[in-house]
Amino acid sequence: MKKRLGWLSDKLNLAGGFLGGLCILIMGCIVTYEVLVRYLFDAPTTWVLEISIYLCIASVFLAGGYALREKHHIQVDLITSKLSQPNQVLFQAVSLFMALVYTVILTWKGGEMTIHSFLMHEVSPTVLNVPVVIPHSFVLIGGFLLILEFVRQIWDSVDDLRKWKDSPPGGKRGWVEFWPTAVFICLIGIGAYFFTSRGLAPLGIVVMLFVLIFGGLPIAFGLGLIGLFGFYFTFGGGPMLVQVPMVIYKYLDDFIIAAVPLFIMLSAVLSVGEIGASLFDLASKWVRQMPGGLGVATIASSTIFAAMCGSSVATVATIGLIAIPEMISRGYNKRLVYGTVAIGGVLGPLIPPSLFMILIGAITGDSVGKLFMAGMFPGLMLAGIFALYIVFYCLRDRSMAKVEPAPWSERWSALRKAFWGLMAPILILGGIYTGVFTPTEAAGVGIVYSLVVCLFIQRTVDPKRLWKIVLDGGMLSATILFIVTGAVVFGQLITMLQIPDRLFGFVSTLPLSPMTVLFLTLGVILFLGALMDEVAILLITYPILYHVFVRSFGFDSIWFALVFVFTLEVGLVLPPVGINIFVVQGIWKDAKFEEVTRGVLPFALLMVVAILLVVYVKPLSLWLPELIG
Repeated sequence: MKKRLGWLSDKLNLAGGFLGGLCILIMGCIVTYEVLVRYLFDAPTTWVLEISIYLCIASVFLAGGYALREKHHIQVDLITSKLSQPNQVLFQAVSLFMALVYTVILTWKGGEMTIHSFLMHEVSPTVLNVPVVIPHSFVLIGGFLLILEFVRQIWDSVDDLRKWKDSPPGGKRGWVEFWPTAVFICLIGIGAYFFTSRGLAPLGIVVMLFVLIFGGLPIAFGLGLIGLFGFYFTFGGGPMLVQVPMVIYKYLDDFIIAAVPLFIMLSAVLSVGEIGASLFDLASKWVRQMPGGLGVATIASSTIFAAMCGSSVATVATIGLIAIPEMISRGYNKRLVYGTVAIGGVLGPLIPPSLFMILIGAITGDSVGKLFMAGMFPGLMLAGIFALYIVFYCLRDRSMAKVEPAPWSERWSALRKAFWGLMAPILILGGIYTGVFTPTEAAGVGIVYSLVVCLFIQRTVDPKRLWKIVLDGGMLSATILFIVTGAVVFGQLITMLQIPDRLFGFVSTLPLSPMTVLFLTLGVILFLGALMDEVAILLITYPILYHVFVRSFGFDSIWFALVFVFTLEVGLVLPPVGINIFVVQGIWKDAKFEEVTRGVLPFALLMVVAILLVVYVKPLSLWLPELIG
C-alpha cells in the first residue's frame, strides 16, 4: 500500500510540477503576443490578461505538491536541527500532520467553492465568459496532490519512528525522550486557546507564529494554519473556513501577481541557459587586471544578472558556479571569494526587476514602475560600494595572484558572446520605463527572448535542459506563491482583528519620534531576517508597517518600501538562516559556514551604512520615481 501511494504521488506530482511550469511558459508566450499585436498593430487582445491570471493560478496549485515532494517548501530549522534524531523525526511528523490539516480544509472548502460555481453556472465577468469552475478547480486539484504527498511523507516519518522504537541506537530508551515534542504540542494548544477570546487572539497569533514557524512547519502552511485557527475559534466556527480558499483565490486573481512566476521562470531560463557564464566571462576579461578584478567582475556580472531576473538565489547560484573556482584558482582569499558571491545576490531584490517590489506593489497598490525606479540608483550605488571595498581589500592584501590583462581580441570575443545576454536587461527595463509594456509583460517578453537566444542562437538549451527549466520554474514559483497564499490568509485574520489600528494606537502613545520608531522597527527586521525567510517576513509584517508608517506617520510610501527592502536584504547574508550563505555552501562543497559568514559580514556592515544613506538622503531613492510623476 505504501509503495503504491508513493508511486502515485511521485507520478502525479511530477506531472503537476511539469504542467505548472508549462503554464508559466505558455503565459509568457501569450503575454509576449499581446505586447507585439498591441504595439506593432495597435490591436490589443481581449483575452490575454484573463487567461494569464488563470494560468498563474493553475501553476501555483499544480506545482505545489511537486515542491513538497522535492522538500522545497521553506521552513526554519534553527531549533529542530539541534534536537536528537528521533525528536527531529517526530517534530517533522507533527508538523506535516498540521500542514495536512490546513491542506485538507483548503481542499475541502475549495471543493465546495468549485461545486457551487458549477451548480450556479458562474462565468467570468468578461467578454470570454469563462466558466469559473475551471480556475476554481485548480484549488481542488492542487490540494489533492498536496494531500497525497503529505500522507506519503507522514507515513515515512511514522515508519522511521517505529524503527527507532524497535531498535533505538544506544540501547533501550523510553518515550520520555520526546519531551520537546510534547512541549511543542502543548504550546500549540495554548495558542489555540487564546484564539477562543477575541481580546486574547493577538497573543494567540504571536504564540502560534513563533511555535509553528520555529517548530519546523513549512512557513506557507504555518501562516495559513494560524489564519485557519483564527477564523474557526475567533470568528464563528466552521462557516468561516470558506474564507481560506476565497481570500487566496481573490488575491491570485490579479495580473500583477502573475509577474512573480514569470520572473522566477525567467531566472530559471537564464540560469540553465548559461547566460550568467557569458556575463561573468565578459566582466572578468575587461577588469581582471585591476586589484581584485575578478571580485569586481563578480559584482558587475551579479548586477547585470539581477537586472534580468530579480532573484537573489538565482544570482548567487549562477554567478557563483563560475566565479568561485576562477577566483580561488587565482589565489584570492577564500573568505573574500565566498563573501563576494553571497553579497552579489542581495542586488537582485534591489535592482529592478524585483520580486519584492512586485509583492509590495500588490499589497499596497503603489506603482510597481515607481518602486522599480526607486531601487535602481541605490542598487547601483551599493554595487559600487562593494566593488570599491574589494579593490581596497586586495590593495592591502598582496598575497593574491595578479592576473594578467586579457588580450583585446579576447575582450571583444567575450563581448560578442555576451551581447545577447546584455540586451536582455536593456529590453526588459527599457520596455518598462518607456511604457511599451508593464512589469508583468516585461517578464513574459524576457522569457520568450531568453528562450529564443538559448535555443536557437547560443544553443545552450537542449530538450533535457528545457525539461529542467520547466520543472525548476514551476517548483520555485509554487514555493514563493504558496508563502504568498499562506500570508494572505494570515493577513485576512490580522485585518479582521484590526491589529494595524490597535498597533498604531499603542505606538502613538509612546514618547518616541516617528524616526526613532522606524529605527527600532528596522532593528527588528534585521533580527527577523537572520532567522526567517525574507519573503515570509515581508508578507507578514509589511501590511502592518505600511499602515503605521505610511498611512499614520505620513512617510513616503516609495521611500519606505526601499528602506524596508534594503534592510530585509541584509538578512540574506546574516547567520544563522541567511539563505545566500547556504546557497554558496550548496554550490561549493569546500565552503565552510564560518568562512562564508566571516567573508560576508564586512559587506553586511557596508549595507547598514547604505541603509543610513537611503534613510537620511531621500533623493537617492526618490529622484528617479519623481521623473515619471
